[in-house]
Amino acid sequence: MPSRSAIFDFCNTRAQWLVWLCALGALTAPVSRKLSTDNESWLQWLVELAAHWQWAYAVVGAAASAPIVVMALMLRQSASWLPLPASMIAGSLIWQPATLPAAAAPTTANAQVLKVGTANLNLSTTDFTPLRHWLASADAPDVVFLQEFTELAQRALADDPALAARYPHRLTVPQPDPFGLAILSRYPLAGTQVLQPRTDHDTLRLRATMAWNGQPVHLSALHPMPPISSAFAQARDRALQDETQHLTQAGGLSVMAGDLNTTPWARGVWDAEQAQMRRAGLAVPTWPNAWGWLSVLPLDHVLASSAWQLVDAHTGPDLGSDHRPMVVRLVKW
Repeated sequence: MPSRSAIFDFCNTRAQWLVWLCALGALTAPVSRKLSTDNESWLQWLVELAAHWQWAYAVVGAAASAPIVVMALMLRQSASWLPLPASMIAGSLIWQPATLPAAAAPTTANAQVLKVGTANLNLSTTDFTPLRHWLASADAPDVVFLQEFTELAQRALADDPALAARYPHRLTVPQPDPFGLAILSRYPLAGTQVLQPRTDHDTLRLRATMAWNGQPVHLSALHPMPPISSAFAQARDRALQDETQHLTQAGGLSVMAGDLNTTPWARGVWDAEQAQMRRAGLAVPTWPNAWGWLSVLPLDHVLASSAWQLVDAHTGPDLGSDHRPMVVRLVKW
């Protein structure tokens, strides 16, 4: 039978390897943003795929570090090397594009608050009762962006008189594939545009201008393809760039939302931030939706122009989808 010391050495060695692997995984985020998408597009794509999993690296790295510390204390061994990979993991996790500034309490008390929600409904969903309950609740957004919007989802919402009265202004384009979109609003929508895909790598996009408390708010809804290839990843980033430029040129108040199939550690969100479209809230994981509370990747985002401040951000209820909704409250500067 192996001795206790041998068992400790066996566990300690594998925990150390796991910590270093998590540290190397974490470093893929800054590395992916430095790689060119022109001559090294395939390499940049592969590295960026690994970069999305920063929360997993942080959780697994922390779990592997705990027994290392315990065994070092029990055996009176040194673990002076541990702060280096821990710093690599933590640094990559928190190194994200800037978010909207938080609104001060006095500002919030006297301001008009706009509540924005985004939810991927999942193409296979057939029971929209949770969605109808959410949109009828006190936590319902003023404007909600829906992805994977189907004819069945449209009929479920159209057949509900209470929701028709609550969201009388709608821009809906249901589709039989995962890329149907909808914008439901309590406020009037004007200047609506439906941008059909230009290439096989593109997806549908929606634009509208919402009249909110006497001010125009420019809206963009999108759901790019997941990055299953380098070409799809580049098309996703181009879509984000196009919509960011459109909203920046429009000026004033603007909001872009959807399942963007990217995370805050990837290039597309960083480019949007440089164009003054900032995330509303931190990198809250929304996919997959395990048991209504456990997620790993922050794929669902609300981005807003610098004319906004953030009151709060949280995930919405379980809608029976593989994504959890995101809900944010915004106030004008």
